[in-house]
Amino acid sequence: MENLFRVTGTTMSGAVRMIEYVTEDYGNVLKFMIPKRNLDKGRYNTIVVETDLLTAKAGEKGYFFYPTNFGNGIMLTRFDEKPDAELLTWLSAMPVCGLCEQEKSSFVRIEGQSGDARFEVSVKNNVYAIKPRFDLQGEDPEEDITIFFYRMPNATYVDMAKVYRKYQMEVKGCKPLRERAEMREPLRKAAEAPEIRIRMGWKPIPTPIRHQTEANEPPLHVTCTVEMLNKLVDKMQKAGIDKAEICLVGWGVGGHDGRFPQQYPSDPRYGGDDELRKFIAKAQRMGYQVVAHTVSCGAYEIADNFDRAELAKRRNEKGEYYPFVRDVYKMNGLNGGEPYAVCPKRAYERYAKEDLPVVRGYGFQGLEYVDELTAYIPEKCDDPNHPVSRKQAQGYYKKIAQLAKALFGGYQSEGFMDYMIDAMDAILYVGIRTKFESKPFNPLYDEGIPFWQLVYHGIVLSNPTSRTVNYPIKDANANLVFVEYGGRPLLYINSKFGPGRDWMGKNDLYSLTDEDLDRSVKAIKAAYDEYEPLQYLQYEFMENHEKLSDTLYRTTYSDGTTVTVDYDALSYTVKKPDGTVIEKVLK
Repeated sequence: MENLFRVTGTTMSGAVRMIEYVTEDYGNVLKFMIPKRNLDKGRYNTIVVETDLLTAKAGEKGYFFYPTNFGNGIMLTRFDEKPDAELLTWLSAMPVCGLCEQEKSSFVRIEGQSGDARFEVSVKNNVYAIKPRFDLQGEDPEEDITIFFYRMPNATYVDMAKVYRKYQMEVKGCKPLRERAEMREPLRKAAEAPEIRIRMGWKPIPTPIRHQTEANEPPLHVTCTVEMLNKLVDKMQKAGIDKAEICLVGWGVGGHDGRFPQQYPSDPRYGGDDELRKFIAKAQRMGYQVVAHTVSCGAYEIADNFDRAELAKRRNEKGEYYPFVRDVYKMNGLNGGEPYAVCPKRAYERYAKEDLPVVRGYGFQGLEYVDELTAYIPEKCDDPNHPVSRKQAQGYYKKIAQLAKALFGGYQSEGFMDYMIDAMDAILYVGIRTKFESKPFNPLYDEGIPFWQLVYHGIVLSNPTSRTVNYPIKDANANLVFVEYGGRPLLYINSKFGPGRDWMGKNDLYSLTDEDLDRSVKAIKAAYDEYEPLQYLQYEFMENHEKLSDTLYRTTYSDGTTVTVDYDALSYTVKKPDGTVIEKVLK
């Protein structure tokens, strides 16, 4: 056992030290642990775990799988000959990986300190390796670093997904969608209907004015007024679309990402609060749920409730505290200007608790969309007035989700960060990179796999990827990916809102004119009609996913339904347990 692991820690000064660990062998499961006392006051930046359990040689039959991010999902790397390459995965997206190679097959689940976990994946000199890594950033860990290695000879990623599903349900408290939908009508209505997102307006991005005030605020580009919303639901009803969940994006003053964490009032250029409330009531009478897009964890100076005291702070070497700005946005800024992060504790205690009840008062009901909580790494806060560790940050984000569920009847967000999963009802897009993408994600990339769906389909509603948003107006492959991965339809009107903001595709739906609305309703109707005979599958677990050939895939559900997708013939076949067969050939 002593030769099975090699653990190194790199300090903040760059020194490399060997780290002591302990193991416990339970036969089929090996528990690896680094007691936190071994790391106290170590000022470690990273901890890396190397093990023979996660190595393979080029030419061996098998593969690795591991999480990347919510854009690319779960990736598979085969052990064929490749040039030297490496990849560092995101933090916390899904703290699992696997080696599938006959007798050596191992499934890995990180438990203790999982919020700081990621994976180093590499091939070097024809040796493949995955190394669990923990980014402590000089902080003492809050708990023992704990990794479980499941010995699973001859197992596939499907087998490993079932192990993780069982763990999430029996230990972490995830409940089947069917069970939760029976208790919450808004969730049942959402499961049985397409999601329609409508971006009502936005300011320029990247912003021409980084520090915005009411005097210098850039103009709002209005794309959908309340009047057009009324026309949209009238046209939907006339087309025979009697069920849908509508999410209003950018409905508040300043439009999408314009003045957060300020959520309201509705921008008067759309028609104002009174007209918005009338629309929501009307849509609900017609059988549609209407929810709002909100943000509690980000802040712009122009917001009427902006407060520097509530921002997430970092402490520099001089002991000075400074507001945290997301690194990815420092260069250009967002619609509202300088994008500050709110302390997670204050995001919940002040902004969410104060504002979400007011938003609910507009009449919104359904799977309320609180943005960013599952798309980014939860940030710690060093401010002595409200200090928050990364693990605590996860807890506060989960409280926001639970509050949304209590107020609106359900909760949804953007990505698939695993720490939030037991609080989630729906995900905007999970992410999957198929072979039909224009370029490889990484030299290690061989194939995207539905590991997430194998774990959580039947528990959480999801759209497979940004590529399948608005799939009725895209190519046939997008439609087939949507069906193969058991998605819930997502139509996004005005999905593009600036340079580089077209990650949901070049083709789009619009709402400026009656002709735009007619085209949008046509796309919604196509998705609605396709989903209607298949929506029952949202309540079923995904039990198997098979690659029958390079272009032929079959998905099997817990009720016995099989869905076979043929990317060569551009067709799919659904066989139900009662013998009913649905066949569709796409143009």
